[in-house]
Amino acid sequence: MLGWPGIIAIISVGISFIIMALDWVGPDVTFTILLSWLTAFNGKIITVSKAAAGYGNTGLLTVIFLYLVAEGVTQTGGLELIMNYVLGRSRSVHWALVRSMFPVMFLSAFLNNTPCVTFMIPILLSWSRRCGVPPKKLLIPLSYAAVLGGTCTSIGTSTNLVIVGMQGDRYTKLKKYEEASFGMFDIAAYGVPYALWGAVFIILTQRFLLPGNSSRYAKDLLLALRVLHTSPVVRQKLRECPGLRPQTGFSISFIWRDYGSSELLRSVDPNMVIEAGDILYVAGELDVVEYVAEENGLGLVTQEVERILEGDSALAASRSDTEATAFHETGASPYKKLVQVTLRATSDLVGRPVREVQWQGRFGLVPIAIQRGNGREDGRLSDVVLAAEDVLILDTTPNFDEEKPDFRNNFAKLRYIKDGAAKEFIIGVKVKKMSEVVGKTVSAAGLRGIPGLYILSLDRADGTSVEASDYLYKIQPDDTIWIAAEVAAVGFLSKFPGLELVQQEQVDKTSTSILYRHLVQAAVSHKGPLVGHTLREIRFRSAYNAAVVAVHREGVRVPLKVQDIVLQGGDVLLLSCSTRWTEEHRHDKAFVLLQAVPDSSPPKRSRMVIGVLLVTGMVLTQIIGGLKNKEYIHLWPAAVLTAALMLITGCMNADQARKSIMWDVYLTIAAAFGVSAALEGTGVAAKVANAIIGIGHRIGGTGPALIAIYIATAVMSELLTNNAAGAIMYPIAAIAGEKLNISPRDVSIAIMLGASAGFVNPFSYQCNLMVYAAGNYSVKEFAIVGAPFQIWLMIVAGFVLCYRNQWRTLWIVSWCATAVIILLPELMSLLPRRVVTAVDGAIDRIADMVSYRGRVNGRSNSSRKALAYAWSSKANRVSAGSGSGGSSGDNLPKMALELGTTQTSRG
Repeated sequence: MLGWPGIIAIISVGISFIIMALDWVGPDVTFTILLSWLTAFNGKIITVSKAAAGYGNTGLLTVIFLYLVAEGVTQTGGLELIMNYVLGRSRSVHWALVRSMFPVMFLSAFLNNTPCVTFMIPILLSWSRRCGVPPKKLLIPLSYAAVLGGTCTSIGTSTNLVIVGMQGDRYTKLKKYEEASFGMFDIAAYGVPYALWGAVFIILTQRFLLPGNSSRYAKDLLLALRVLHTSPVVRQKLRECPGLRPQTGFSISFIWRDYGSSELLRSVDPNMVIEAGDILYVAGELDVVEYVAEENGLGLVTQEVERILEGDSALAASRSDTEATAFHETGASPYKKLVQVTLRATSDLVGRPVREVQWQGRFGLVPIAIQRGNGREDGRLSDVVLAAEDVLILDTTPNFDEEKPDFRNNFAKLRYIKDGAAKEFIIGVKVKKMSEVVGKTVSAAGLRGIPGLYILSLDRADGTSVEASDYLYKIQPDDTIWIAAEVAAVGFLSKFPGLELVQQEQVDKTSTSILYRHLVQAAVSHKGPLVGHTLREIRFRSAYNAAVVAVHREGVRVPLKVQDIVLQGGDVLLLSCSTRWTEEHRHDKAFVLLQAVPDSSPPKRSRMVIGVLLVTGMVLTQIIGGLKNKEYIHLWPAAVLTAALMLITGCMNADQARKSIMWDVYLTIAAAFGVSAALEGTGVAAKVANAIIGIGHRIGGTGPALIAIYIATAVMSELLTNNAAGAIMYPIAAIAGEKLNISPRDVSIAIMLGASAGFVNPFSYQCNLMVYAAGNYSVKEFAIVGAPFQIWLMIVAGFVLCYRNQWRTLWIVSWCATAVIILLPELMSLLPRRVVTAVDGAIDRIADMVSYRGRVNGRSNSSRKALAYAWSSKANRVSAGSGSGGSSGDNLPKMALELGTTQTSRG
């Protein structure tokens, strides 16, 4: 029977779990307060000394200093360069997943998975754009791959290190020194099969579980795209345009053509020749359609432009631009702020065609897209008859007022979804002679489709210019690419391999070492000494020891040559300067606002080899020690020394090292140690352990007990954090293991696997949280992938833990199965075509059921599938040469092409 200390401990921990599960207060604050509360009972629950012991745990200290090591190697750009080379290029989702997941799993086995995901997110975003694969197809697998890779070694995750530390402390106190040790690869026998089967699940189910794009916006929208005269698809047959083939979030429903007599072509023939001026009406998702349009020289047609093109002279007279507006020749987005609204059932617009509504005069809005279905057949935007609960995407004008009664009476669920008027800087980047972008088009180089980044023009070395609308021009050495970029995208450009800023010479002339450079936004004061002068006249670099990289002026696109711009009050200068510059000039009358750009330090590529060698050396000390069963140096001091050498050699500076430490993780783990000690000291852990022992006795054998430990830890990991779940469960599981004569190593492994199994809830694991924000996912999308993934891994863990003594057999089976799944497209291509078609059809039907594509209009759905099928034979030949990784997979009629599917921060 539990005494009052145990009852208080259970109630306190239960309340804390509820608070964290509902995300009211973060786990770092919650656990710290909980631990302090448990020490307030005069040592009856836990003494202050025992509560504080966790803050000095060697496993926790190892985690903290590995953050510094990861920051050091990331700052050099070394891992980014290696991963770009390893990833290569692929056009199919299957090969994209294979190329991205397995390298990340390997990397995460030796580097903490959180920093791994941190630097891999921008790499994968850029790579996915270059390969034409939806980013959301890769980011959830990135998080899962990092987590799975972390289960392969004892240093792969912070949780593993925590459990190793707790096991060492427990059995050292009991003077069982042999049981206190846990080698670097002790978990590999179980973790590698576990990770491989996890990767197999993602690869097999990606087609109908992984989302496509823009899930937080309305899906299955009807949008119109006009073929610009500079488009590379002009005079091409539809089937010869791989960029227009049906894909995730994009498919052509019908075409409107105006050659003397207007014609609406509802039956889309793959042999049709595309002409300039054709309007393609597409079904899809906003992000995907934007990307496809920019890649293929298409202009987004608003409902107003649609009316002008069909001959509305009154409207044409009120507007000077009759070209499609969202992707005009500059490549930039002219829409202001896009909003998503739902039409109220009581609206007086219900039952009226879109063309009859005075959108600008009445609401200050311009229709861009409307969600399909709602009991009607697809038609031109102006001809769509509005119905209750219609979801519309609208552009705002200066006359828009969301508080206006007329707007509120007609529309509900207002959401701002796109900001086309974000702060925009004009950046020039020069192509280096050995750059990997040489000989590629701007699209193939991965410079189109990046959020917040728009190509303006290219200046050739001979002085001639190339317009951004020339989609076929191949980049040459010493070309200068002029880009309009939001501030967040500037950091991406500064780290893009093979490019350097046009202002780089000015930056290098400042007295600031590259180790201490970063970007700062500085707003020019209206009454300051800079107004009315050019940067050249005031010798800005010499006067302020900072180089102006770009200039932003509200509502105006400033000239490309920043040195000759006459400054005005309110201009925002983007400066490359010292990390101390902001503090030194905070009271300078020339500026009214100074703001540092986060994570904008340039990569120290000259230190790249040093950084990679230092990390390799640190890992080798652990590998060699593990192989020889002798600890030459503990990972904690090894990480400290490696970080120190990175500081000495200039891989990073001290400020970057300090900021890399995730103190919330430290506080959570340290306090969780104390809470777990309190649960053990009050007998609560023993009571729970006895329940697990009872499971083992009733079912028979130690395997079921280990499975129960795994499941309990996995469920707790979904509710709390991985580190907290591991720290809380360890004493419980250790007691159960001792009574059932289970090896301490096996108990620790069960907890390590379970604590890392936070896949359903995006807030349960730091890796999940980072990709959740970067990929613009919804919680529902995480659950759709994560719930079956969690169940699958519970089954896998059951086999791994029950047959742990036959681990060699598990390895052979796992590797063979993984090889078969990886090569599945190759193997399928050897089968008769009718078999491939039948299998692919079955997969399509499963995808239909899971992704609810059947809800779309029957006619458009069938015509889209007919087009996809007719397209496939030509698409196979077009994509066969798209890279060694993707060629074979792309030979499947539709499987690798992803035809017809309708989907899309640090913790």
